[in-house]
Amino acid sequence: MKKLLILMLAILLTVGISSIAMANGYGLGIVGSPHDFTDDMKWGVIDEGLPGETEGKVAFDESWNGRNEICRVCHVPHDHNRPTQYYLNGLLWNHAVSGAAYTMYNSSWSSTLDNTQESQPEGIAKLCLGCHDGTVGVDTFDKYAGDSVFMEDYAEDFQHPGPDMQVGAVLDLRGTHPLSIIYDEAVDTNLNPRTDDMGNSGTIQSVLDAQRVQCSSCHDVHDQEAVAGTHLLRVAQTEAQGGTASGLCLTCHAKDETYDATP
Repeated sequence: MKKLLILMLAILLTVGISSIAMANGYGLGIVGSPHDFTDDMKWGVIDEGLPGETEGKVAFDESWNGRNEICRVCHVPHDHNRPTQYYLNGLLWNHAVSGAAYTMYNSSWSSTLDNTQESQPEGIAKLCLGCHDGTVGVDTFDKYAGDSVFMEDYAEDFQHPGPDMQVGAVLDLRGTHPLSIIYDEAVDTNLNPRTDDMGNSGTIQSVLDAQRVQCSSCHDVHDQEAVAGTHLLRVAQTEAQGGTASGLCLTCHAKDETYDATP
């Protein structure tokens, strides 16, 4: 079976693959997860241009990760006084951050957005956007100049947030869940209590960053607490994922009142 899989992959890679995208996590930790950038076989989705998709291990070229380490792409134990000083962004950060300006989701888009939101992404969200806004190369870390490998190299259908693709342009986050926003159910009564469970991650309070909702509030980047088979979600979003319909949304948003169908 193993030999057959290798043979099939060899044929697919030889004849050409129309689209390869990083697959979901497995909830088993950082090794082998979508954020493991060691030059090895990864689980990806092979789109053959036919109805449905075939999933299998795909060899992504990650030779840009010169030391072939997992953690170092984002974190470093000793900065060694590099002039970039990425570590000033917190978490012993070792990767470039975006210099783009963003249009944020705000109260003009939602009448119930009552809590305070930062004017620009900050905290952990700023770190995530260092790769995920598409303006900074995934390979721009540590001492490496990078900016030769971008998100669209991993997923051909990757969309920059906003219509302008130029570095430094204003990127539109109005189509993205609000981030860098305070979570306070006393101010916004449409939110559930912070003491409510958040999957395997503890409580809602446990996934806030300085009391703010960030990318990491919904996604576990290290794939330790994520639901297997999802985009690193902390709570399953569908019954097929082993949860309930819109389970992640309804963990925080108080919209799950029981419907009484009695005439």
